[in-house]
Amino acid sequence: MENSMRMRRRLKRNYKGTDHHGAAADFEEVEEVTTPKAKIVDADAAFAGTPLPAGAPKLMPESNMLEDTGIQSSRNSVGDSEERKEESQAIDNGPQDPSANTSEGGGVTSSTAVHSSLSMAAAAAAIVTEPKEKLLLEIPGAMVQPLKVLRGRFQVTTKRICFMIDDRVHVDESGIASLDDDEGPRSSTDHFEKEGATGTVQRNEGAKDRLWPLSVLWEIHSRRYLLRRSALELFMVDRSNFFFNFGTEDNRKKVYKALVQARPPHLNHIYASTQRPESLLKRTQLMERWARHEISNFEYLMQLNTLAGRSYNDLTQYPVFPWILSDYTSKVLNLDDPNVYRDLSKPVGALNPSRLEKFLERYDNFDDPVIPKFHYGSHYSSAGTVLYYLVRMEPFSTLSIDIQGGKFDHADRMFFDMSSTWNGVLEDMSDVKELVPELFYMPEILVNKNEVYLGKTQKGEVLGNVKLPPWAANDVDFVQKHRAALESEYVSANLHKWIDLIFGYKQRGKDAVASTNVFFYMTYEGAVDIDKITDPILRKATQDQITYFGQTPSQLLTTPHIKRMALEEVLHLQTIFRNPKATKIYVIPSPERLNVPAAKLCVSRDSIVTIGMDAPACTVASHRWQPNTPDGRGTPFLFQHGKSHASASSGAFIRMFRGQTAATADEVGYPRAVALAAPGIDPGAVVDISPDGRHLFTGGHADNTLKVVSTENARVIESASGHYAAITCVASSPDGSVLVTGSRDATAIIWRIHGNSGSVISGSNTVSDPTLVAAAASVGPTNAEGGDTGGGVDGRRRRIEGPVHVLRGHVDELLCCTVNADLDLVVTSSLGRGVLLHSITRGRLLQKLPIGRADIIAVSSEGNIVLWDKLQRIVHAFTINGTSIAAKVFQPTEGSITSMIFSTDGLHIVMATSQSRSVDPDSLWRGKRVHESDSDQKGAVDPSCRYETGQETNSGMENGQHQGVEVTDADPAPTIIIFKTYTLEVVHRFCLQNGQDVTAMAMNDDNTNLLVSTANGQLLVFTDPVLSVKVVDQMLRLGWEGGGLAGYLT
Repeated sequence: MENSMRMRRRLKRNYKGTDHHGAAADFEEVEEVTTPKAKIVDADAAFAGTPLPAGAPKLMPESNMLEDTGIQSSRNSVGDSEERKEESQAIDNGPQDPSANTSEGGGVTSSTAVHSSLSMAAAAAAIVTEPKEKLLLEIPGAMVQPLKVLRGRFQVTTKRICFMIDDRVHVDESGIASLDDDEGPRSSTDHFEKEGATGTVQRNEGAKDRLWPLSVLWEIHSRRYLLRRSALELFMVDRSNFFFNFGTEDNRKKVYKALVQARPPHLNHIYASTQRPESLLKRTQLMERWARHEISNFEYLMQLNTLAGRSYNDLTQYPVFPWILSDYTSKVLNLDDPNVYRDLSKPVGALNPSRLEKFLERYDNFDDPVIPKFHYGSHYSSAGTVLYYLVRMEPFSTLSIDIQGGKFDHADRMFFDMSSTWNGVLEDMSDVKELVPELFYMPEILVNKNEVYLGKTQKGEVLGNVKLPPWAANDVDFVQKHRAALESEYVSANLHKWIDLIFGYKQRGKDAVASTNVFFYMTYEGAVDIDKITDPILRKATQDQITYFGQTPSQLLTTPHIKRMALEEVLHLQTIFRNPKATKIYVIPSPERLNVPAAKLCVSRDSIVTIGMDAPACTVASHRWQPNTPDGRGTPFLFQHGKSHASASSGAFIRMFRGQTAATADEVGYPRAVALAAPGIDPGAVVDISPDGRHLFTGGHADNTLKVVSTENARVIESASGHYAAITCVASSPDGSVLVTGSRDATAIIWRIHGNSGSVISGSNTVSDPTLVAAAASVGPTNAEGGDTGGGVDGRRRRIEGPVHVLRGHVDELLCCTVNADLDLVVTSSLGRGVLLHSITRGRLLQKLPIGRADIIAVSSEGNIVLWDKLQRIVHAFTINGTSIAAKVFQPTEGSITSMIFSTDGLHIVMATSQSRSVDPDSLWRGKRVHESDSDQKGAVDPSCRYETGQETNSGMENGQHQGVEVTDADPAPTIIIFKTYTLEVVHRFCLQNGQDVTAMAMNDDNTNLLVSTANGQLLVFTDPVLSVKVVDQMLRLGWEGGGLAGYLT
């Protein structure tokens, strides 16, 4: 499963793997060493009922097939019960050794992968509204996967895309697929009776038919396969992707035309109008977005790779990333030092001047009537390069054996040391390889978790985990620092030079010669017309050349790439995390009109929604604001109390702040949701707000339902039931497309939410993280019941759809939960079973984290999970695959954590601590303030807040803002602490005052403003006041008059 940045982070268990016994090159010499270890056999035995050979469960790929899109109408009861049995046993046996039960969730399919018992044809049949559909095109083709090529018939109908496994399809040595009866491509206007509607058509090695509704098609990219422009790669809305080869360019065009004419509703119009990579780059505005820092360096490189024909599904055209660092020997890595970086203006082969002289000499002396001159005989990206880096991870272990003729390569030639590999690409005349993207996000490729015996080096060292530089504490630390280097200011200022070499104008022609960037001619697109080679032996040799020695990406630019803007010029990156010392705290006036203390906060670009502490029968207030805009009275934002949700539109929004009159009683009285609460419910856990701030999702009702409440009038719009006991926790995904609820019935339920995606906020008509779009029609009629008609759906599609999946594994009440659609991840916690991870699309248990419980859970955009255990007073940080990153013990004198939120980039996490006296939820629920004599303490600075750095910070109350001092003594005051995610090191502390225990926190999208609700009834805004002046200055320079805003700038 890919995320929005095309990272394939998640691993999954595979129960039919292999330890590749005897595959090491020196196996005969050390046969005893390769005997499977007893502890692996014992781990396997824990999963009784699963047919496993001794030592078998290994890292294997997660199937990238239709089941992953969530299109499921039914399950085989036997198969499902077996899966649940395996999950239950996995939980009962506690956390398993990850070396024996995880596999890469990369979307590549192994012949040994365990598929769901769901019939693909039956799933598709469930969404058909008509008994027949028209066949637009049928053509023989092949689905290309790293481990195998499936033969079949590719069909496009008026309803769906189908790939039907067909043994009659023959793929010749040239890669051309054809039917044995020579029927060839055919189309028909007659009605098409769908084959296999009631069962799965299975072929060799368990292959299954694949069917996708047209509604899940998102992008279409042209691809090369074996030197022919004969393939297409289809990208779905759930971020799965599939590579199809049709043999000839003419057949590819027919398929592309049929797909476009079928009018898939979510097909990006850009990809429906052109397939030329250079045109796609211009139309998508990727280069300009990168230059404005709207996307990261990693994301930009992945998008360039995708446009240039690089694919995870074809090892000969795998995504290529640059070497970034040149320092693999220092004990400390200083990313502010330019000397630690590689020269990105030169290809790898030109980094070593002495070796470059040899390449130039060979180039000058080369003279052949057929073969053009070249600097490098090997390539920077090939199938061998990919397998070199990924050999410890399946399916690449299997592929490495296959490509080497049944054995791994000799140990001395395998990837075992980062420093040695770097030295090799600097000195070896045949080694100019670059990197793969996994080295920037997947630490598991550096660890031999499968404990596969890879052989011994000539020095007698057994290959195990990759040796890391001294500056890396472990594999997670290496990948984190490696990624930080990629996103550094130095790389941002020079990355365009490397792009010119690989994708741009220096890839070919005289500029390539001048840059010493010429490779063997066969690697370039269009250099060889394979169809004109009549000699079968020569044709096979040519294809083998490209298979094993690499291909150059499609050229995207013929002019120099633009530079990236300097960081100081990009205002949306001036977050509170970049310079926390400049951040000041502002108190919003008239707290009696704010509906605080709040159980939840939601901040959008034009509104702040506060939810009272009495959920589910909570009060709702929606205030207007405009961040980073001076109000002319010393506050760097505009704010207006109110109860109606309104949008900021040009000058009309700004003018509402002029001439405000005194508030009336009606304006102060906020609407309250009508609800009968179940006893003993934590009000902060049973309510969540949609990203656009328009709706609440509330649990904790006595009737065990989930309700959708309008923030405009607090009326119940819809009600849905699925639990058999009261809902104890509610959480929605950051994009607003998925909701998860936990209950006292020991289950969690996944719901689909319509009309609340992140695209609503931005005003875009695109689909934002539509993880469950592909499953929309497969779920039976929703169990939602219409509530109050105020703001209701009026016969349209309901906002709540589900249950999509019921997640099991817990045995008692769920304490808390969180969900992230982009990561396909649900995290839940209970007292009896600790913390469990499930997938969204398939509802499967992924693993149990090795901790007893969690009272607060936060998941970053990068897939890191941070949990707070209030009994043990420990904060734990894990990767999405359960690898421990860090842990921090909070002493009793440091207070207790009440809230956690991640930064948008996932590199920082903000935690709020209360005083040592814990907050009583019941007293807050009843509207009481926890601390007495608030009026006496207002404005006082608690003498307990000491900064670890011993520095003073800003926190006071002059002109609406705090000015703080360093103090000593007694119990700790409430604090807000910024931590680094990967180390849990303190970046900065903000001291609050006695009585200001935090009840809720929220940040705006660009992380320039942090809003905090306190127990003593205040709403605080943390922001850098200088930023607002810069924003207005920039807008005025661009010619924006602001509808009267200039009047406040005097």
